[in-house]
Amino acid sequence: MRFVILILVMCLFLGNCKREEKRPLSVKRTTSKKGIILKDQELARWEKILAAETYHTRLRGFSNPFEPFFRERSRGRKKRVALSPLERWTLQELRLTGIVKKNGRRWALIEDPSGKGYFVSVGTRIGPNQGYITRIGKDFIMVRERVVDFLGREKVREIKISLRPTEEAHEVP
Repeated sequence: MRFVILILVMCLFLGNCKREEKRPLSVKRTTSKKGIILKDQELARWEKILAAETYHTRLRGFSNPFEPFFRERSRGRKKRVALSPLERWTLQELRLTGIVKKNGRRWALIEDPSGKGYFVSVGTRIGPNQGYITRIGKDFIMVRERVVDFLGREKVREIKISLRPTEEAHEVP
C-alpha cells in the first residue's frame, strides 16, 4: 500500500512540472577578419529605443527641488556708496527733532546719533537702503526705501518717522 501511495505522489509532482522550453537567443553572428563577433539583437533594439526617446526631469508647474531657498544678490547691480552722512545711519538710529514751514515749503531737522543736525527736504537721500524722503507732514516724515527680503526679492516699503514717538513705539521693561 505504501508503494502505491508513493507512486501516486511522485506522479503528481512530475505531472505538474513542465519542461523548460529552450528559446533561441537573438544573437547575430558576424564574421570578420579578426574572428567571430556576437551581437545581441535585443540589446541593439533597446539601445535604439532609448536613443530615440528623450527623458527629462523638468516638470511644468512645479518648482525646482534643487533650487536654493536663499539667493545671493545679483552681482550686476552695484551697491550704492553712501554719499551723505545721513546715508551712513539706519532709519532707527536717526531722530526727527523738528519741522519748519517757510514760504509753503517744509523742512525737517534730523539728528544723527553723534548729535549733528541736518535740514532735509522732500527727495533727500536717507538711510543705507537707497531711501529718500517722499513727504513731510506736520509732525512726521515718510521715507521710501528698497529692501531685499530673505528670498532675495526686492520690495519697496514706506516708513513713517514721527516727531514725537508715541508710548506704543517704546518698549516697556
